[in-house]
Amino acid sequence: MKSVKRIISLVLCTAVSLTFSSCFSERSISELEDTARSAVEGLYMPKIEAPSLIQIDEDAYAGDFSSIEEINADSKNYTKLDITAGFDALNNDAQRSLYKRMAVDSYVVGSNKSDSGLYYVDKIYINEPISEMDIRVAMSAFKNDFPEVFWLSNRFSYISSDVVEIQLYSVISPKEINEKSEELITAISKFIGQIPAGLSEFERELKIHDLLLSSCTYNDKVESTSEDWMPFSIYGAMVNGSAVCEGYSKAMQYLLNVFGIECNTISGTGNGSLHQWNTVKIDGEWYHLDATWNDTTDNRIFYDYFNVSDEAVSYDHQIAKLYTQMSEKEICGSEGDGSDSQIFNIFVPKCLSSDANFYTRNSVLFDGINDECTARIETQLRYCAQNGINTIYIAVDDSLDYNEAVNMLFYDNPYQFFKYIEDVNYSLGGVINDEEVSVLKRERQSVIEVYFKYR
Repeated sequence: MKSVKRIISLVLCTAVSLTFSSCFSERSISELEDTARSAVEGLYMPKIEAPSLIQIDEDAYAGDFSSIEEINADSKNYTKLDITAGFDALNNDAQRSLYKRMAVDSYVVGSNKSDSGLYYVDKIYINEPISEMDIRVAMSAFKNDFPEVFWLSNRFSYISSDVVEIQLYSVISPKEINEKSEELITAISKFIGQIPAGLSEFERELKIHDLLLSSCTYNDKVESTSEDWMPFSIYGAMVNGSAVCEGYSKAMQYLLNVFGIECNTISGTGNGSLHQWNTVKIDGEWYHLDATWNDTTDNRIFYDYFNVSDEAVSYDHQIAKLYTQMSEKEICGSEGDGSDSQIFNIFVPKCLSSDANFYTRNSVLFDGINDECTARIETQLRYCAQNGINTIYIAVDDSLDYNEAVNMLFYDNPYQFFKYIEDVNYSLGGVINDEEVSVLKRERQSVIEVYFKYR
């Protein structure tokens, strides 16, 4: 049976060059379009296969794949978190029993294949009534809490009797699991080595986010896990540097957990297409983090979806329902193969704050042409010049019209931003090239992202 996972990629790649006259008329501003990739894809829901009577073979391999769980950043005074949000959200003993068995039996994989080419995981026996809905919910909870179990397929089969037999599957053989686990451990250990000690939660999150997006590219070629399971996993993101949104979100979750930051995955839609992202807890408050949509096609990193509230994310994301708000028919589907089942979430925290939003933390306020504003922006420009930073974020005050503020700074008299550059260049010896300035307008966030080069 083929499991279909469709991928849709929406890319906007347009640049508009604008010029203006007056004393700054020789300088040209490139006004950039937002090229953040809208990487959305269908999240495959497990379908019921014909129950197999094949038991795990004598060569079943109880792997040491769990060694990945020993990875931590203790040497840098960061303590890894054990995430249990999925387990904590389960609401009956049958679900919890299956979850606990998965935490053991997922590491016992046989060398024989099913008809669909998957490898048999050690069969799970539940001595109490458990429904198909319970199985789906428990599997989702486990996958939420264990992104490092990258080999576990979404497929399962079961036989319901006095003792329920549940068959899970691995997408690769025990030998491959072992080899790829070692590769993943090496990749994560190398990643950990790039994170300095002594960072705040926000600083850790930002560093991890930027490093991941610098090393991982969105995979717009693969269309299903049957073609290639890796882009949908932490392995694809960390080892291959190629992933879809599932891979991005699982990698972000695991890495943040390693560095002591609570993070979970969220399923839903983005611009109407199925999508997955994260929620992250920073300084006691929850936020949405969509690393996939912060990635771009031109080696830049955007921050429009870095720690945003429910209200902000709802502009183009819709969060799927909690499983507790859905009927069995919605979760399992009405068709025998579950093809019309709906996506759901196990755990969704309330994200109400904007305190740790990237632009809140990193933008300098423009509230008009006055001495205080001039001092703020020139201080930030001077800091950028002294540290080789080529981007400044300017937040337009609510008291100003956004587009009028943009014109005031860049396109109309008094071309105030170039006066800021002129002052900074006077004090630093002309280091900023005022003839190569690019502007990226983020009107929804009331932010202007300004790129510039040095002489």
